[in-house]
Amino acid sequence: MTRVAIVGGGPTGIGVARELIEGGIKVDLFEAEADFGGVWNGEAPCGRTYRSLHLISPKFNTQVADFPMPEDYPPYPNHRQMLDYIRAYARAFGVYGRANFNAAVESLIPEGDGWRLRTSAGHDEHYPLVVVCNGLQRVPLYPEPPYPGSFSGEVLHAAGYKSADQVRDRRVLVVGGGNSGCDLAVDAVTTAQSVHHSTRRGYYYQPKFIDGKPTPQWMMELGNKFATKEETLAYVAEVFRFAGYDGTTFGLPKPDYPIDAAHPVMNSLLLYHIGHGDIRPKGDVESFAGKAVRFRDGSAADIDLVLYATGYRRDFPFLDDNLLEWKDGIPDLFLHSTPRNHDNLLFMGFINAAGGLGDGMKTQGLFVLNYARALFARSPGLERFLKAKKTDTPDLGQGYFIDSYRHRWEADLWKLLAHMRRYRDMLAEPAVEGAAAK
Repeated sequence: MTRVAIVGGGPTGIGVARELIEGGIKVDLFEAEADFGGVWNGEAPCGRTYRSLHLISPKFNTQVADFPMPEDYPPYPNHRQMLDYIRAYARAFGVYGRANFNAAVESLIPEGDGWRLRTSAGHDEHYPLVVVCNGLQRVPLYPEPPYPGSFSGEVLHAAGYKSADQVRDRRVLVVGGGNSGCDLAVDAVTTAQSVHHSTRRGYYYQPKFIDGKPTPQWMMELGNKFATKEETLAYVAEVFRFAGYDGTTFGLPKPDYPIDAAHPVMNSLLLYHIGHGDIRPKGDVESFAGKAVRFRDGSAADIDLVLYATGYRRDFPFLDDNLLEWKDGIPDLFLHSTPRNHDNLLFMGFINAAGGLGDGMKTQGLFVLNYARALFARSPGLERFLKAKKTDTPDLGQGYFIDSYRHRWEADLWKLLAHMRRYRDMLAEPAVEGAAAK
């Protein structure tokens, strides 16, 4: 049976399904919720949206090139528009017809040359290839080790934040300096009595627009204007500083890494609210005592609610951890997608990169299509790839990024896409002429 199972109906699962369907591969997609959307499905437990949320990646590189977003969408669509777009994409390419909803995968067990897949809806099927696309934002992550002391107020993780009504008239501490932490601190300002924002390091803050364009577009259009990467980054940093987006001018710590060595923080309002006294920046938390929070700088504040925007852990509750090889707390996957110890299991969408969804969604889907074709044909290209994944160490830019949990799966987008295309082409390679006679 040459049928592929896809676990997860977020954007990546839908994108993979589209390419397989168009490539003539039979697909069964299993989604735990009642409809597509993944983190954008705000009404479902898997949703990670809140009322005022907008994308941090612009429309131009979030959309898939051959399926543009509606013309009336703004440069940064809101989460409801993003959900509508994802579902429209699924309808346009026949993915709804291959989906099983309210069908959470409960177990995935090796069996013969494939996997036995069972769901909460009663499915019990064997597949020669399974593609896991259940997403990065699964289990809320809190600071490890926990901060000393005991906090007597309310604790909330970003996963459970739905609107600023939850923090109305509260003294709020937001912990976490990434995009979610910055966005939530800004959102909380609209209703909270006070907002403190705790971060562990210095960050570069990027406005969402420069010269009337989405900042990523403006940066791409710089092209080869400068002779070196260093000159380009210095120019970018100077433009951000001139535009008012240098955190050090607001008393924040200076980053100790290059501007492109961490996932970009796209926020036009955080420094604005710091400058107006609406958000009070703090360093790391030292300890809790009742509702009193002490910070590393020796200062303290009384807080009613701590909102953790400290990330997520990957979670594969249907798969025994011992079946995967692990490194630094995450599965050790070739190209962040391919287990070295399994030839019939792929993981797609488990990557962070400074770019929009569109290119990655298309490239990953086409990689899976070529992999499925090669696997089912047991082609020479497959054999070359299986050898390569055990020995090759392609440069994804991994060593350049700062040392943090979320950056363990950060990659240079263009390097990643180039390598995925190269190995995709390898999978499609025919037998070498004359090899059979040797």
